[in-house]
Amino acid sequence: MSKAAGNQSVENRIERYSQKTRDPYEVTETLKPIIDELELWTNVDELRDQGYTVVKDVCEPELMDQLRKVIHEFAEQTEGPAKGYAASMLLGRHPVIDQVATLPKILAVTEVSVGKGMRAGQFIGSIKREGMPALGLHADQNWMPAPFPEHNLLLTFCIPCEGMTAEGGATTIVPGSQSLRRHPTSEELEDPVTIPIEVEKGSVAVWDGSVWHASGPRTIAGTRTVLHATYQRLYTQPIDDYSYLLKDEDYVANSSPEILSLLGQDLFYGTATPTSGGTNMDKFMKSASMSKE
Repeated sequence: MSKAAGNQSVENRIERYSQKTRDPYEVTETLKPIIDELELWTNVDELRDQGYTVVKDVCEPELMDQLRKVIHEFAEQTEGPAKGYAASMLLGRHPVIDQVATLPKILAVTEVSVGKGMRAGQFIGSIKREGMPALGLHADQNWMPAPFPEHNLLLTFCIPCEGMTAEGGATTIVPGSQSLRRHPTSEELEDPVTIPIEVEKGSVAVWDGSVWHASGPRTIAGTRTVLHATYQRLYTQPIDDYSYLLKDEDYVANSSPEILSLLGQDLFYGTATPTSGGTNMDKFMKSASMSKE
């Protein structure tokens, strides 16, 4: 490499590293056309102001039928008390899961909330049947001390295969509670004022990691089959460890760039070796740049 080329490389790195961090829920110039095309501006506003939104028509209802079948099959393979009710570590286990995880509307909304280079956090299937109880009030980033960071760290999608209704055990939420940037108090836990999030089949609910939410009991027959998909800001420790998928050559060769990005292929974590003298600097600078977008 010539000296001029080397200097240019250093200048490019400095420019990427020192770029201005965008404000929370500020949409980048590169993302704006995508938000326009997918008609997601109302969702961006609601997620910022209320802490949650319902994104309509993320996929055809037939894909939800396929997802439901996959979740029920994996739930039967679960061992212990959760057998038939839950299925964990779903990313990479079936093409339908990976397809849903990278739907364009889901990825666009995720980038607005937790930035570029987001990580796959947790992909769990749950099956709620008639008579199953409610779930108590909490914020999903409940391992974080208060005050929660101004920039959201975690975004949760509730992807209901049959749709979601109040009597069917819908998620309930305290709109605007994400602005408090803290956990609910013991008094607030006792008698929370929440509203149900009702979702049509083919649409999804999504909420900020700081917003308080719960779920109601299921009082009708049938099932509420949901894929709970969480996405995390790139510098956080993913809840579940999917790094093993990047060691599967066949999986990597046949996976989309979007899936590989969710698995952290583009990030510098773990690139240092005892003889490398440090981390992969190209990936480090790329990560530093994405962390500000």
